[in-house]
Amino acid sequence: MGVEQRLVELSRRRAELVAHSAAQRAELGELCHVWRLPMAIVDQGVSVWRFLRVHLALPVGLGVAFAAARPRRALKWLGRGWALWRFFRNMAAGQGKPN
Repeated sequence: MGVEQRLVELSRRRAELVAHSAAQRAELGELCHVWRLPMAIVDQGVSVWRFLRVHLALPVGLGVAFAAARPRRALKWLGRGWALWRFFRNMAAGQGKPN
């Protein structure tokens, strides 16, 4: 195989690879398009979480106001939150579902 023929073959192979990668990029773009809205919502949730962690007085103050206004409902939600916190803590520790 001559040098010219080898260059022609490499050029053809390069064109095939470029076309293949373009098709893969298009397919990946279509797959990612489905996740755009859910990821935007998750991103907003993360932003809210970070804001609340920085401004901790805000959720604490709202919780105290809620507990003062509706103590029974606050206790009910506190119990639910406690159970949820234990569940996630056990999951993070690898213990599975709590008994």
